[in-house]
Amino acid sequence: MGNNTDLDMEQMQEIIGDFLIEADELAETLDSRFVDLEASPDNPDLLNEIFRAVHTIKGTSSFLGLEAVTGLTHKMEDVLNRLRKHSLSLTPIIMDTLLEGLDLLKVTLDSIRDESLSPPDQDNILKRLDAIYQSERSEPDPVEPNDAAVAETVQSESDVEEARQSKEETAGRSKSADHTIRVDVDRLDHLINLIGELVLGRNSLVQSVSQASVEMPNQHRLEAVGQASTTVSFLTTEIQMAVMKMRMLPIGRVFARFPRQVRDLSREVGKQIDLHISGQETELDKTVIEEISDPLMHVIRNACDHGIESPEMRLKHGKSEVGNIWLDARQEGSNIVVTVRDDGRGINHEAVRLKAIERGMIDPIESEKLTERQVFDFVFQAGFSTARAVTGISGRGVGMDVVRTNIEKLNGIIELQSEPFVGTTMTIKLPLTLAIIRGLLVETDGEVYVLPLASVIETIRMEASAVHQMNRRPVLRLRDEVIPIVNLASVYGKVSSNNVLTEKPYVVVVGLADKKMGIMIDRFQGQEEVVIKSMGDLIGNDSGITGATIMGDGRVRLIVDLVGLFNLVKKQTSHVPA
Repeated sequence: MGNNTDLDMEQMQEIIGDFLIEADELAETLDSRFVDLEASPDNPDLLNEIFRAVHTIKGTSSFLGLEAVTGLTHKMEDVLNRLRKHSLSLTPIIMDTLLEGLDLLKVTLDSIRDESLSPPDQDNILKRLDAIYQSERSEPDPVEPNDAAVAETVQSESDVEEARQSKEETAGRSKSADHTIRVDVDRLDHLINLIGELVLGRNSLVQSVSQASVEMPNQHRLEAVGQASTTVSFLTTEIQMAVMKMRMLPIGRVFARFPRQVRDLSREVGKQIDLHISGQETELDKTVIEEISDPLMHVIRNACDHGIESPEMRLKHGKSEVGNIWLDARQEGSNIVVTVRDDGRGINHEAVRLKAIERGMIDPIESEKLTERQVFDFVFQAGFSTARAVTGISGRGVGMDVVRTNIEKLNGIIELQSEPFVGTTMTIKLPLTLAIIRGLLVETDGEVYVLPLASVIETIRMEASAVHQMNRRPVLRLRDEVIPIVNLASVYGKVSSNNVLTEKPYVVVVGLADKKMGIMIDRFQGQEEVVIKSMGDLIGNDSGITGATIMGDGRVRLIVDLVGLFNLVKKQTSHVPA
């Protein structure tokens, strides 16, 4: 009997786990749907969609005996049902109450998932929802709320009506459900690791066959082996792409949180702001999706708080009193580009330049030589802000250093463009995945390194006449730019900088946002798809190395982390006297 009881408990926990996943997804969707409803209160399809979502959560939670969830969603459903029957008109107060109920629902779900969390107190929100439900009808309502029997009958009728309305939709979902399954993330990660090993094996096989073909060109059997190697290579690439896509999620999962946030922020700061979203279907690796939410939220909060002007100020400048924020995602090659644009007050680059001088970040004379893009780079410095007042929501520039740091950890870049009284655009470029990259193999001072190909701007042959010294550091004059050049052996401390020759045949110019650097190398060893292997505690956070990979010949090669490399060079340069 004991085993049967344990089995039943395990089954129940699994069912509750599935419910929580579904409820979380529905709750996230409801955030944006409620905001849409506030903009289109007479949209019956939207109202029915919201009602069905709440009804689904209520029905399943009731079956599972989760009374806290059932009671809250039942009260929300009552209000929504009156809105559907037009016996109640949607007002800002009603919407605020429904959204607070949704927030409390999320906290309640969290407390069920994590037993260490205390269940939230629902008394206040339940009373407010009930007061709305019991409020005077704008037209006769057949339901007498004090008559329990009649109320139950109407609720049953509502269920029947709901079942009838969603019959075809439910049938469609049941068919599509047969084509989808839930897979544990750990299993998927294990599969990704196996694919990584397969890619390494493929590289080794291709290299071995290529070498054998050179050593034994007359062996006809090698032709068959070569064809088999080509087939294995092709299939490995196809499997790799298929598995990587399994980890891809639409960025719309992140975007769905922002309409509610913008709605709440606009009410808080007394502004009218519309959020326009596009590219929600663009897919991104699950790891990147999880990490990009907070930086994007900070950028959008900045736009709401300090980017968009007050309605009075907008009218004064000939704009509509309603401010606009555009959030867009699109794929460009092996990268995802996310753009956040507003039509607000913009940023005056001259004000940024003067503030940088005031804070001692740059010499006044040197600042005159900076381009507009270089001036805006100060916005991403720690603690930098041109805001006249710091608010509890955000400050244009405050915390932007954290935003850039988090994006650069994802091997991404962020750029800012702005024009006073026109608006500001933040462009974020991210890799599709963090597991496998295209790399440029370079050899310098007897070591082979892998440079992320996405960050390589150009490769040039080095000429002694183009190399100069600035603050005791070599720089390269390339067209109209002066670019610092480094030797990796010196930066990584393998040899003293005094023993490093600045004369090497080639320079690889790499970029990080608007910053550029030249890396001196002896020779190129080609391009290759490499699998990033973490080195754990063997390297620090600011080591200039992001990990290692195993090449086709079995040798381990280090992968250069450009964020860490730029930081290392900056630190070393700051200790060199001018």
